[in-house]
Amino acid sequence: MRRFTTILAVVAVVLLGVAALGAAPRVIAQEATPAGDETEEGLTYEPVAFVLGVELPSPADLFVARIGIEPGAGFEIDENDPSTGLCLVEEGTVTIRADAPMTVTRGATLGEAMMAAEESGDMSGAFEAIPAGEEVTLEVGDAGHIPASVNGEIRNDGEERAVCLAFVAGPAMGMMEATPEP
Repeated sequence: MRRFTTILAVVAVVLLGVAALGAAPRVIAQEATPAGDETEEGLTYEPVAFVLGVELPSPADLFVARIGIEPGAGFEIDENDPSTGLCLVEEGTVTIRADAPMTVTRGATLGEAMMAAEESGDMSGAFEAIPAGEEVTLEVGDAGHIPASVNGEIRNDGEERAVCLAFVAGPAMGMMEATPEP
């Protein structure tokens, strides 16, 4: 049952990714479409976060999870974990520290930064570089990219519950075990 659930989750993520990739070219080609506007009847496109130049193992598994963190709670990031991740804050605030440089996109200014990048071709204004070992606090709409194989922590220093949507990519494990041999 666990293997089936893992396969089902991976297939669902892959199908969503394929659907998103199929819709992306139509949206990207519309230069005048502001973030959050309808692109086709019933569809909207709103950039939320992105990371450029991420190195992934090939093949890789991609997992998406919603993580709730109560005030004062948190968890460690282990350097033995080869996964890379993107933490998007949906509620509250989250503090992240990684013992390697990381990048942050700020939700409040992402749309403006992307419009400026479209004009100039320079994406650097869309990212905030966080030096190794420095803590960064993310608010609703902000996203932090946490590189693979680093020590660190994610915690809630706020007074209200925080919720993050975590996108994690790591070495393929689940599908390889379930794939029958010819």
